Amino acid sequence: MTAWLERLAHAPDGVLVIAALAALAGLYYGFNGLRRVRRIEDVPTARVRSAPQGYVELAGKAFALDGEPIIAPFSKTQCCWYSYRVERRGDRGPRPVESGHSDAIFLLRDDTGECVIDPEGAEVTSRHTTSWSDDGSGWGAHGVHARLPSLGGAADTVVDVGGKVLEALGSGVGDYRYTESVILDGDPLYAIGRFRTVAAGGYGGSLDERTGAILREWKRHPDTLRERFDRDRDGRVDLQEWEHARRVAAREALHEQAAEPPRAPVNMLERPGDGRHFLLSNLEEFGLLRRYRWRMRLGFGVFALAGFATAWMLAARL
Repeated sequence: MTAWLERLAHAPDGVLVIAALAALAGLYYGFNGLRRVRRIEDVPTARVRSAPQGYVELAGKAFALDGEPIIAPFSKTQCCWYSYRVERRGDRGPRPVESGHSDAIFLLRDDTGECVIDPEGAEVTSRHTTSWSDDGSGWGAHGVHARLPSLGGAADTVVDVGGKVLEALGSGVGDYRYTESVILDGDPLYAIGRFRTVAAGGYGGSLDERTGAILREWKRHPDTLRERFDRDRDGRVDLQEWEHARRVAAREALHEQAAEPPRAPVNMLERPGDGRHFLLSNLEEFGLLRRYRWRMRLGFGVFALAGFATAWMLAARL
């Protein structure tokens, strides 16, 4: 132990910098896990039917909505939510190539009711997470751009064949790894976020939101907008004319709202606007807590070790 401390005291400045950065990173991840543990422990679980408006915790099961299915891009699994990541191995470690996630809504259902989940901005933890490569070793052996969702299905065969040809010619194309996470239909679903009930009339059914939607649609067709509201025919819609357009849009929104058949209120869970955590997971609450506790312990452990090493090296230099 004494010999190790002696070597540490005379370590080069680069080691000191690395230790200091590791200590800061450990402190960050330690508090990151601690905040999530406290958030999960402090917010009581509510039922959908009796949940208060605001920041709540819900537990139920995930279900896909009717309509166009949500399909994970690599495994082609039908699901409620997915995320994917493609990395390429490099001299300095994995380098991200492409990543993404679904943003389509789905349902959380418990024994009292159901709630629409808008996953945009959520921190999602899934027990259905897999990583693989073409050769089964954890890293791919050839170019895999054919599987990048941004290219679409039409390019799959062309690019895949091209990658294999380049590999055969020794071009160095390759060394890719894929990671995919999904929440499946029927999975347990644990969620913390902003809960709100949208009154009868549908999502975004307020008069202001509906008026804004009508104005945005009009702005997509500027020629029609000028023809309808440019009363002085100077080729543009000035401020007074735009205010007139707003009043007309508000009247149209009111008529649309009145003509809609009555609808039942809709419960929604979404990202809080005040910066608080928005968490989704198909792990039970205890399993999610266990993950965040390990993150907290690991972070604080790295901080303690790296912080001690940093302090020892600084003391030796002084």
